[in-house]
Amino acid sequence: MVTMELDSAEGLRISPPAKSFDDVHYSRLIHTIGKEAVEALHRSKVLILGCRGVGAEIAKNLICSGIGGVGLVDEDVVSNKDLGAHMFLKEGDVGQNRAVATARNLSELNPSAEIVTLSVTALEASIKNYHVVAATVGSFPYLVHLNNLCRSVGVYFVAAIAHGIFSFVFVDLGEMFSFVDQTAEPVGLLLVESITQDCPATITVVEEQRHGLADGDEVIFYGVRGMEEVNKTVPYPVSVTGTSSFTIPVDSRTFGRYISGGYFHKLKRAKDLAFLPLGQSLNSPDICTFDSANASLIPHLHIGFQALDEFETRKNGASITGGGSAFSEQDLDELLKVANELWDHSVFAGKEAAHSNGKIDTADVVKDGQLEERPIFEIRSSGSKLRQEKDSQDGLKSRLSDFETDGRGMAPDEDGGSQDVGISTRTREGPVKKMSEAEGRNDKIDSTIVRFLAQSWHTELCPIAAIIGGVASQEVIKAISKVLVPLHQWLYFDAMDCLPSQQLPPEDRAASDSRYDFQISLFGRNFQQSLKDSKWLVVGAGGIGSELLKNLVLMGVGCSSEGQIVVTDMDNVSKSNLTNQALYQIEDIGRPKTPTAARALRRLNPAAQIHALQEKFELDSESVFDSSFFESISVDTASSRLYIDMRCVSYRRPMIDGGKHGTKGSVQVFVPFNSEMYASTQDAPEHKEIPICTLRNFPYATEHTIQWAVTMFESLFKQRPLDVNAYLSSRDYQDNIRKSAPTARLPILETLRDALVRQRPLSFEACVQWARLQFEELFSNNIKQLLFNFPPGMTTTAGAPFWSGTKRIPTPVIFDPSQRLHIDFIVAASNLQATVYGLKGCQDRLLLVDIIHKMDIPHFEPKEGVKIAISDNELRGSTQRRGYHSADDNDAIDTCAALLKELPTPATLAGYRLSPIEFQKDDEHNFHAEFVAAAANLRASNYGIPFAEKLQARLVGGQVIPAMITSTAVVGGLMCLELYKLLLQKPLADHRHTYFNLALPLFCYAQPLKAVEHTVTRVQGTPLTWTLWDRFEMDCVDMKLEKFLAEFKRQHGLDITMISYGKSLLYAEFLPRKKLQDRMSLTLLELITVVGKVTIPAIESKAIFSISCTDANDNDVEVPDVVAKIR
Repeated sequence: MVTMELDSAEGLRISPPAKSFDDVHYSRLIHTIGKEAVEALHRSKVLILGCRGVGAEIAKNLICSGIGGVGLVDEDVVSNKDLGAHMFLKEGDVGQNRAVATARNLSELNPSAEIVTLSVTALEASIKNYHVVAATVGSFPYLVHLNNLCRSVGVYFVAAIAHGIFSFVFVDLGEMFSFVDQTAEPVGLLLVESITQDCPATITVVEEQRHGLADGDEVIFYGVRGMEEVNKTVPYPVSVTGTSSFTIPVDSRTFGRYISGGYFHKLKRAKDLAFLPLGQSLNSPDICTFDSANASLIPHLHIGFQALDEFETRKNGASITGGGSAFSEQDLDELLKVANELWDHSVFAGKEAAHSNGKIDTADVVKDGQLEERPIFEIRSSGSKLRQEKDSQDGLKSRLSDFETDGRGMAPDEDGGSQDVGISTRTREGPVKKMSEAEGRNDKIDSTIVRFLAQSWHTELCPIAAIIGGVASQEVIKAISKVLVPLHQWLYFDAMDCLPSQQLPPEDRAASDSRYDFQISLFGRNFQQSLKDSKWLVVGAGGIGSELLKNLVLMGVGCSSEGQIVVTDMDNVSKSNLTNQALYQIEDIGRPKTPTAARALRRLNPAAQIHALQEKFELDSESVFDSSFFESISVDTASSRLYIDMRCVSYRRPMIDGGKHGTKGSVQVFVPFNSEMYASTQDAPEHKEIPICTLRNFPYATEHTIQWAVTMFESLFKQRPLDVNAYLSSRDYQDNIRKSAPTARLPILETLRDALVRQRPLSFEACVQWARLQFEELFSNNIKQLLFNFPPGMTTTAGAPFWSGTKRIPTPVIFDPSQRLHIDFIVAASNLQATVYGLKGCQDRLLLVDIIHKMDIPHFEPKEGVKIAISDNELRGSTQRRGYHSADDNDAIDTCAALLKELPTPATLAGYRLSPIEFQKDDEHNFHAEFVAAAANLRASNYGIPFAEKLQARLVGGQVIPAMITSTAVVGGLMCLELYKLLLQKPLADHRHTYFNLALPLFCYAQPLKAVEHTVTRVQGTPLTWTLWDRFEMDCVDMKLEKFLAEFKRQHGLDITMISYGKSLLYAEFLPRKKLQDRMSLTLLELITVVGKVTIPAIESKAIFSISCTDANDNDVEVPDVVAKIR
C-alpha cells in the first residue's frame, strides 16, 4: 500500500500488517538469519533519504526481506539519467517526483509493506516513528545533523553514499549496541563420547567431530545417560584441553557414572559494540578496508569525500539531496586547495594509518562520564590474513570456509559531469604505492584520487548502486534484528580498476539527455555503444540471475538491434523466490521464470533485446546451444558450472561466475588466453556427504533424520509409483528385471507385488491401514531387527563397545494414538498414499484413529540371517558380490518365481497408472513437509536425537539454499564490474575474484590465476607453447583420416597417436590393423557418424577432436584440441 504525504508534517504511523507471517514466503530468509530476525523486520519500518539508485536498492532489498514499512524522502524530479541506475523508474516517470514514482513501482514487490512518501519539511518530525534512517544523499553537515537527531530519539543511522565509481557506508548504532548472533549459522550439535568422574570433569567428543571451542565459551548439555546431573539449562564455561576434549568446572565425582549418549552445543552470547556519531567519527574514523594492499588509499578517499562536499557547499550552497554543476579545470584547482587544507588539519597528515588494529595516536573521548582513550583513526582489515594467500588461489580458497557458496553452481547536475576533465585508470599498485612512499608517511593528499572523485561526483553507476545498496541494507537488517556483526563504522568501496586505460576526449563523454549519460560521462559514448551491441548468454534466472539481468538492461547491455541477452532457466517462479528475486511478483508464482523475467526487463528498458529459453544448459541441449551461441560472451549463475566452463573454453569465451549462500557470495572471472579455467581449481564440497549406513541404521544428528525422511518420501511416493508405471508400460523394464541378479531382483519384485496386489488400496481406509503398517515397519520392526543383529552390550573384535561414539542405541517406538506426532505421520502418509492411487484423502483425525483401532497389527519376530552393513565399505562389498552366484541366490530364485506368479501382467492392468509425487516445498497443504517432519522426528525418537521443525523439513526436502537479496545484489553488481573490464579488454591484473560475507562483514580479493603454459618440442620449427585456450585449427572438409594425420604432422611437427570425439575413440595406433585400414579411408565427418555413431547437426560446420601426440623425442605429450572444419 502506498500513502502519499508530501505535504504532511506529522509523519507516518505503521501498524504490523494484518496478514499473518508466512513461513513459506520467507523460508530462504529464515534459513539465513532465523525466524525471530525476520519477524523483527516484519514489525519495523525504515526511513530512506534519497531515491536515486542506492536509495532504490536499499528499499528494494528491505521490502523483499519483509520490512513492515518504508518511508521515502526525495523532492527532486525524475530525469532521463536516473533510468540508468534505478529499476523502479520508467520513461513515463520523467518529470515526476522521484519519491512518488519510486513508491508507486516499489509497492508491486510486496503488498504487505506500507510505503509512504514524506516531504523534507516533515522529515525531522517523522524520524521518531522509524527504527532506522538510511541516508543516501546529503552534505556532511546535514548528515551530521540528521545523525544527531536520530541519536536523540534512539533511532539507528546508516549512511550509504555513492558517486560514480566511489562509495562509502557509515553505521552508527548508538553508544552501546548489543547483538546476539555473530553469524546466524545453525548451532552445531556435538556428540559426547565420555565424561569423567573428576574435578573438573573432562568431556571428550566423538572421534568424527572437533568441538571448535575456545576457553571461556559456554556449553549446554542434554540427553546424557547415566550422568544426568549435567543435563541442566545452566551453561558451563569450558577450558579447552585438546581438539576433541575440554573441562567444565564441575565436581562430578558424586554424579552417576556416564553410560552413553548426550549432546552439547555452544551458547551464543550477546556482544556489545560502542559507536561514535558521524560528527566525531569524521575526525576519528574507524574504517574497515577490504584488503591490506588497499589500506593506504582509504585516508585519501575519506578526506576526498569531505573535500568535494565542502567545495560543493561553497560553490552551490548547502543541499539535502545533492546536485551541482560540472567541474572545470579552475574548479579542480580550487578543489585541490580545499582538499589539502582538510588533509593538513586531519589526523592523516604526516601519519601512517593504524592498520590491523595498530594505533598511531589517541584522543580522549568522554563516555559515561569517564575519559576513554581511543585511536584517532584506525583502519581495520579483517581479511588481512586471507590476503597473504592471494598469490595462490588454492591457498586462498582453503582459508575461505566462511565464503564457500552453493555452487562450489550482481540529485545530479543536468550536464552529466565535467566535459573538461579527462579520465584514465591506474592499477592498484600505482597510487597505492605512491601514497606509501616517503617512509610510509602521508604528507599530502593524492591529487589523482581527488580528480577521479571529482569526475565521478555527479554520476551514478548501476553496479555500484547494487553493491553499496546491498551492503547498506544488510546493515539496516542487522540493526533491526540484532543478528550478525554490524559494520564498525566506515567502509569504502571503489571501482577504479574499471575505468578506461586511455584518456577520453570531451566529445566522447558529452551528455545527450539519455538514460546512459552517467555511464557515458565515465566510459565514453563508444564504450556505451559496445555495451549495447554486445551479446550475452545468461544461465539461470533465479536470485543472482534476476539481479544480474536487471543490472545489464539498466546499463544498456544488449539493447540495440545488434545486441542481445539470451537467458535460459527451466524453473518456474515459486513463493520462496520472492524474497530474493525482485523481477518476480506474487501473481507470477507458477509461471516460467525466463519469459516472466523478459517481460519485466523490457519494462525496465524497452530497448532490451531479451531471448528467453527454458532449457537446461547441459550435454543434452547442445543442439540448442550450438556454436552460434558462443559467438557471444557467457555469464554463469547456475549449478552446471563445470559444463558451462568447458563450453566457454572450447569456444574461447570469457565466463563470469556468481555464487551465493546466505550472507556469503563469490564472483569469479575467467579471461580467454589469460586466466586458468573454472575447472583448474576444485573447491571442496560445500556439504559433506552423509554415509549411507549412517542414514540407514546409525544416525546421530538432526540432519541425518531429516535426510532419511526425505529419502523415504522419495522412495514411497515417487520412485515406487515410477517403478510400477515402468513395469506396466515398458517391456525393456520388464526384461531388465528378469536379467538382473536374483538378490537384486527380489526387492524390486516385492515392491511391485505390494503396490499392485497386497497393499493396493481401493479406499481411503486402506490408505490409513497402509500408513499404520508403515509406522510399525519403519519405527518399530526395523529397530527391533537392528537390535537383534547388534544387541546392547555387544563388543567389536577389538573389545570396544559396539554401541559407542556415533552409534547410538536405538529404542523402538510404540504407537500411541494419543501422541500428536504419531497421528501426524498417519495423516500425512495416508493422504499421500491416496494421492498416489488417485483416491480422495481425509484429515479427520478421529476417523483415522477409529480405523486404526479396528486393525490387527501383526506380531514381529526378528529374523536370523538378515545382513545389516555397518559401514559403506561393507555395503559396497555386498553390492559388488551380487555379480557372483551364491547360496542366497538359490533362495532368491525361488522367491522371485513365486512373486512373478503373484504379480498381475501389464495386459491385465492396461491403462492403469499411479501418480508419482515430486516434493513441493511451497505448498502448505500437500502433506509433503508434514510427512518429512513427522518421519524425521519419529526417527529422532528412536535414536534420542533432537527434533526438527516443519520449516527445517521443508527446506531440506525442497533443497532450499539459504538466500538473502542483500548478498545477491552485491554478487550481481560485482559481476557487472568484471563485465566492464572484459569489454574494455583490461589486463588480467585488473580482474578480481571476490569472496565476501556480509555477516561479518568481510571481503577478500584474489587475482585470477594466469593460464599455465606448456612447451612441446616439435620435429621441425620452434617449440610449441600453448595454454588451455589454444587450439589447432584446420580445414578438413572431405579430408580422409589418412590425409589428416599426414597434414597435421606437416603443419605442426607432431605425430598423432590417438583421436577421440566426445566419448568415442575414433583412432589409436594400438587398434587392430583391419580397423585402422577401414578407418583410414573415412572422412573425419564419417568417422564421427559411422564409428562414433554421433549425428552432427546440419548447422554445425566444425567439430572438436581431442588428440594425443608424440614429440620430436618420441615422448607422449599433452597438446591442445583440434578444431576441424568438416563441412
